[in-house]
Amino acid sequence: MNTVLAELGRKYVERWVAVLVLPGLLYVAGAVAAHRLGHAHWADVGRLADLPAVGGPLDGRASSWVLVLAVLPVLSAAAGLTARGVAAALGRLWSEPWPYGLRWAARRLTAARAARWQAADLAYRAALEGAGARPPAEVRARIDALAARRNAVALGPPAHPTWAGDRLGVVGARVWAWYRLDVVFAWPRLWLVLTESEQNALRAARTELDTAVTLAGWGVLGVLPAVWWWPAPLVAAGVLAVALRRTRAAVDTLAHLTEAAFDLRAAVLARELGFDVPEGRLSPETGAQVTAHLRKHV
Repeated sequence: MNTVLAELGRKYVERWVAVLVLPGLLYVAGAVAAHRLGHAHWADVGRLADLPAVGGPLDGRASSWVLVLAVLPVLSAAAGLTARGVAAALGRLWSEPWPYGLRWAARRLTAARAARWQAADLAYRAALEGAGARPPAEVRARIDALAARRNAVALGPPAHPTWAGDRLGVVGARVWAWYRLDVVFAWPRLWLVLTESEQNALRAARTELDTAVTLAGWGVLGVLPAVWWWPAPLVAAGVLAVALRRTRAAVDTLAHLTEAAFDLRAAVLARELGFDVPEGRLSPETGAQVTAHLRKHV
């Protein structure tokens, strides 16, 4: 048991260092460099050469060791925790209902996205209806482009102020429409019938999403050194742009894999619960029975 606890403690420390301390150390070093350069000498990297000697009362070998061994790890961990807190707030704004004080903004953003989706959907349907039974290749290509334009806004009528919220939320709507399965009640049971490789794929997608959102948190936190160094917002904007792109890709991957899990294992779940399901996909009628069984009158 002591060996197990020691191994768990070692892995926890390794993860703590990798997730919090090392990125935080890079951030603290950048903030110190920004403070040293200042607005007037923002590109004078030569001013960083004597950075270890700066610090007033902390000059000297002993004080430098105190700074390196005690102060910097604490500051790095604090920066890491702050970035993860910002990332958690961003994640909630992107995928969950907004707080009460921001509901008015959420309604406006949702309405704007809904208007864009409706306009794109009308253009797609008009092109589809006017194409005829056997449209030429260029017409089919235009119809496909219009469908992609609509789907880039959302796969269905937007109900969330952000793309990520709609992309994750539409999984439940699509599974319900196709199988009559309630995702909230079915997902924990479905997870238990997935193979190890399928579970690992979903875990990897979730980890990639968490990493991308955490990077966005660092991007927001990167604005703070602008107090001393004016290019900081440009660097932060670049980090945030990369994080948003990675987040969009990770959300799309996670949504696809979650829906694929239902496509591949919904019938297996029904059979494991004792329902008579022939080989093939789960029918909506049986799915409705499974949902009623899982809800247990809730």
